Amino acid sequence: MKVFLEVIKLNFKISFQYKWTFAMTLLVQPILLFINIALFKSIYTYNDTSSIKGYGFEQMVWYYTAYYVILSFVWNGITNQISRSIISGELATDLLRPISVFRFMLASAISSRFVAILVDFLPGMIIYSLILFPAFLTLKSFLSFLIIAVLAFLLNYLFSFLLGMSAMIIKNNMSISAIREVLQAIVGGGVIPLEFMPVWLNRIFDLLPFKYIIYWPIQFFLNRVEGDNLGSLVRIGSIQILWIVAFYVVIQILWKRLIKKFCAAGG
Repeated sequence: MKVFLEVIKLNFKISFQYKWTFAMTLLVQPILLFINIALFKSIYTYNDTSSIKGYGFEQMVWYYTAYYVILSFVWNGITNQISRSIISGELATDLLRPISVFRFMLASAISSRFVAILVDFLPGMIIYSLILFPAFLTLKSFLSFLIIAVLAFLLNYLFSFLLGMSAMIIKNNMSISAIREVLQAIVGGGVIPLEFMPVWLNRIFDLLPFKYIIYWPIQFFLNRVEGDNLGSLVRIGSIQILWIVAFYVVIQILWKRLIKKFCAAGG
C-alpha cells in the first residue's frame, strides 16, 4: 500500500506539469456553454415548452457540460498506454517494478484525475455556474453523484485495462480504442440524452457498461434520478460494483495467461 501511495504522489507531480492542458478546457467550455444556451433557448421557445423528454432548460444545457464534468472524473488513457508500452518494449521494464502493472497504472490514473478535478472541474464549476446557475443541483444529489462518479472511474479504468490487454495479442490496439470511444459516447449518452433513444434500444444499453460510466453519473449530477434517491444510488451503485468485480476477475485470469506468452521487443 505504501508503494501504491508513493506512485500516486509521483504521478501527481508528473501530471501537474501538464496542468495547462487541462486548463485549456476552461477557455473552450464557456464558449460551448453559451452556444448551447442560445441553441436550446431557441428550441424551447419555438416548441413553447419548459420541458423536453423530462429535461428542463437548465438541465438540458447542463447535460452537455456535465458530460465533460464526468470525463474529469473517469477519463484515462490506459488502453493506448498499454499498447505503447508493449510496442516500445517498456512493459518489460514495468514488470520489474515492485508494484504490479495493474496497480501502477491505476495509481497513474488516480493522479491524473486529481489534477483534472483541481485544475478543470473545480474552476469550471465556478465559471459555468456564473454563466448559468445549476439551480437543480442539491447537496444530496451532488454527494450521490460523487459516489457514482468514483465507481464510474473504477469501472472505466478496469474496462480500459481489459481492452488494453488486447495489445498483448495484436500489439497496436488504436482501432479498438477508437471504436470504444465512439460507443462510449453514443451508448453512454455523451452525444445525446438516452431518453431520445427508442425504449427497446435503451433496454439493450442497460446490459452494457457504458451507461454506468457516463449516463448515470450525469443523471445524478442533474438530480434527475426518479423515486427514492438512496434506493437509486444503491441500485445503480450495485450494478457498477458488479461490473467492477466481473472485469477485475476477467483481468486477473487473462493477465496470468497472456503474460506467460508475452515476449518483449528484441526477444
